[in-house]
Amino acid sequence: MWRRSLAVKVFMSFVIVIIVSFSIVSISMYVTSSRELDLLHEEMLTQIVDNALHHTDLYIKSYERATLSLLTSSQVKQFLDAEQNQYFTYYSLSAQIKDELFKPIFINNPEISMIYLISYNGMTFHDFNIDHPPFSESVLKDSLEDLREQTKDDGSLSLIDWSFLDGQLALARKISGRQTSKLFKGIVGIELRIEELTTLWKGIRLGDRGYFFIVNDRGKIVYDPNKEKIGKQLEGRLFEQVRDHEGAFFIDEEAGEEGLQRIYFSRRSDYSGWTLVSSMPLEAVRKPVQTIRQTTLAASAISIVVALLLAYRFGRSIISPIRMIEQGMRRTEKGDWTKVPLRGKKDEMDRLIHSYNIMVSRLSELVERVYESELKNQDNLFKRQLAEFQALQLQINPHFLYNTLETVICYAVVQESEEIKDIVRAMSLMLRYSVQTDLEEITVANELKHVLHYMTIMNYRFEQPFELQVDIPPEYLLKKMVRLTLQPLVENAFKHAFPDGIEDYHYIRIYAEAEGQRLKITVADNGQGMPEEELLKLRMKLSVNEAQRSKERQLREQLSAEEQVEVGQAGEHGGIGLINVHNRIQMVFGAQYGLSVESAPGQGTAVTLTMPDTDAVGFAGMAGRHLKIEDRSVNQYNELFSDSFMMNL
Repeated sequence: MWRRSLAVKVFMSFVIVIIVSFSIVSISMYVTSSRELDLLHEEMLTQIVDNALHHTDLYIKSYERATLSLLTSSQVKQFLDAEQNQYFTYYSLSAQIKDELFKPIFINNPEISMIYLISYNGMTFHDFNIDHPPFSESVLKDSLEDLREQTKDDGSLSLIDWSFLDGQLALARKISGRQTSKLFKGIVGIELRIEELTTLWKGIRLGDRGYFFIVNDRGKIVYDPNKEKIGKQLEGRLFEQVRDHEGAFFIDEEAGEEGLQRIYFSRRSDYSGWTLVSSMPLEAVRKPVQTIRQTTLAASAISIVVALLLAYRFGRSIISPIRMIEQGMRRTEKGDWTKVPLRGKKDEMDRLIHSYNIMVSRLSELVERVYESELKNQDNLFKRQLAEFQALQLQINPHFLYNTLETVICYAVVQESEEIKDIVRAMSLMLRYSVQTDLEEITVANELKHVLHYMTIMNYRFEQPFELQVDIPPEYLLKKMVRLTLQPLVENAFKHAFPDGIEDYHYIRIYAEAEGQRLKITVADNGQGMPEEELLKLRMKLSVNEAQRSKERQLREQLSAEEQVEVGQAGEHGGIGLINVHNRIQMVFGAQYGLSVESAPGQGTAVTLTMPDTDAVGFAGMAGRHLKIEDRSVNQYNELFSDSFMMNL
């Protein structure tokens, strides 16, 4: 009985609402339809003109890039500075500019028909990309003052009202000796076929009798669907209306060629100076209003009948979702967070069900906040460790960079040679590899590649090849390790192992071995080695394991009081390269990994990196052969390495 009475009340309420609402809609439709459709047509015309204007400006601006090579060319700078009587300079520079600058522009922009260059000193040069009638250089000189007036003082590309070639669109800009200078020394201009621009506008559709045209500031028609009008002057009365109503709609009271009144909308481009105009017959704009008015009454009557039938069904169907919500609330009271499924009708009942589901979700979220708080604390801890890792990784030794740059400068002053190219290329690759500060574990192969670039530079600095022995099996080359950990060890060997210079018997050897679940990579040299006191200081910094620390404490007890103070301050001086490598390995793989050092005076030093034995993801397999490179130049090893493996620098 309750459900039946509720359905009747809903039905009667719905009947009243339908009748009243449709009556109001029918009456108001006659008043508002005309205004709304007028606004719709105005928005459509505005959007069409604005889009066409935007794409036209972008298309013209794109040709600024075509002239950038001229702005930065040293030949163009010399051409602008040359005097009229310097004929040899003129012909040599003209040939270079034509081959090195104009020809690539013509290839990349085949729509460009002509490029010309005019200096304020009276020098001119031009080239064509099409068959052309005879053309005199004096025409360019005579047009210099006119071009200076029509081009913008900020050096950007400007549209010219006239062109040297028929049927062409002329663009020009002032040019200086330097790209950033505002002291202009000449004019560079291009001319392109106007047909290239018409492709932007042919797709605009404004109905059967609507059209779109473009005029410049002087009333000359730049584009019209009727090709016979292009290049002619727009009718004076209409041009005045277009100019006076820029950015607004207006109706031409006089009938046009078709005997119809038309509505126009115009918009002027500040960049090109063109005015884009769209036009439609006023009759075509008003006709949809009449059609809507005629169909409103019929549609309203049919809609009322259909609405009454739907209201009856609505009264019956509304009870079902209410019961579903009631059952859901009972389950919620028992702690069951089950949501009520939506019916998919997007009405008030669905919104009510949606609100109930939101309430259930929020209640369940309160239970999960404790777990989210714990996860948030762990995330903050990870971010702090990431910041510490990146700070350590950015500690690049500047002395090596300074020495390398000095070497490059020396070679550049003495002679032009391939050595400079090799040094700069290796330096660029090293810097690109070094400045990456993410936590990505890279491969042993990547680190070896970085060492090879470093050795390229070092060989030029030593002015003799140095023997770098690499004895690493191929199956180890795809093992994981931390970025920038191998090259600092090689650099450390050069700095401390050979203080009296590099001799023929000196070597640095890199080899790897696996012990259980650990991978060890060692960099050994046959240099002067380290005294026991210095080795103790370094091991105290590294603190590799408990056994070593115990031995170091015993050695420290044998030192004098002054020496113990010096050891205590060891963490404040020197060793930042090894400490940096050691800390970053521990940050990535854990405190049980890192560096260990073995050394003896006169017998050399061996520094070992200990890491987990894991393979990198995303690298292809490699040939199953043992890679041992000895008595090879670094360039030879670099070529072999590049051919054998896919690097991911």
